[in-house]
Amino acid sequence: MDFRLLGETAVLATDGTSLDLGPRKQRMVLGALMLRADETIDIEQLIDVIWPETANSRVAVNSLHAYVSKLRRILEPGTERRGDYEILTRRSRGYRLTVRQEALDIGRVRILAQEGRELFAAGHSAQASAYLRKALAEWRGAPLKDFPDRPWIRDEAHYLAELHRGLIEDAAEADLAQGLGPVLVPELGRLLAAFPYRERLRVLTAHALYQAGRQADALSLIAEGRRQMAEAFGLDPDPRIRVMEDRILHHDPSLTPRQVVRLHGNSCARGRRQATLRLTPKALATSPQRGTLSTAKGALSYVTTCFIP
Repeated sequence: MDFRLLGETAVLATDGTSLDLGPRKQRMVLGALMLRADETIDIEQLIDVIWPETANSRVAVNSLHAYVSKLRRILEPGTERRGDYEILTRRSRGYRLTVRQEALDIGRVRILAQEGRELFAAGHSAQASAYLRKALAEWRGAPLKDFPDRPWIRDEAHYLAELHRGLIEDAAEADLAQGLGPVLVPELGRLLAAFPYRERLRVLTAHALYQAGRQADALSLIAEGRRQMAEAFGLDPDPRIRVMEDRILHHDPSLTPRQVVRLHGNSCARGRRQATLRLTPKALATSPQRGTLSTAKGALSYVTTCFIP
């Protein structure tokens, strides 16, 4: 089964069909357990998240037990005896969802992100971009939007949002290492307009503008960021901003790779589309040393990859 939290809470059966998870609060019970998969969540914590308005804890406890019972039958149909359940189990004062990380979208994101960052650190930017953008493709919408506004949920939502934006920045950095700045400018610019104080994002956008032959715009963007930080917080810019400004002013040759990846297909695609690697089996075929990635004609194409809240 495939457990999905990054968007509407969903579970896909092995044949790809979506399971009917029941009413909203029943889906919220499963979603809360997905957030802390392979950990036991106290009954009191589940009740606080899903029934924050209840004054009768006994009713909430009974409802929780009923929802868990129904979810068990959905996730493990045909398993009747209580001791036979393996996915959603009772542990001491709480419940635990036991699933492999590969079977949970947020688990796959963590695995792919780590692999992508390691590949980038090793100098394999094209392959790193493929893994990072595959991680981004797991997002289907804003997660946890149906949950009540509780501290735990706010913290988890903030973590997921930061993870998502960081992955976008990591993928952009890997793409810039391949000279793909010209096609990154629209998407990075849109994201920077939404989050103007993300200084790493400003550095990446300036880098993309420079690769697109827009040195003046890149320097103007950096100057704008300096003004915004001073006016809003009274702070000097991040050292990375000053470093990028100096590199642009001196036309640092390392800002543009010698061998720029040539994109096949519609290189004039419009709208919210950007260059990335289509993750075909051929494209993901790697050597045992993880050092190669097919970039044959057709491996590179334009696809929409990022959900930006």
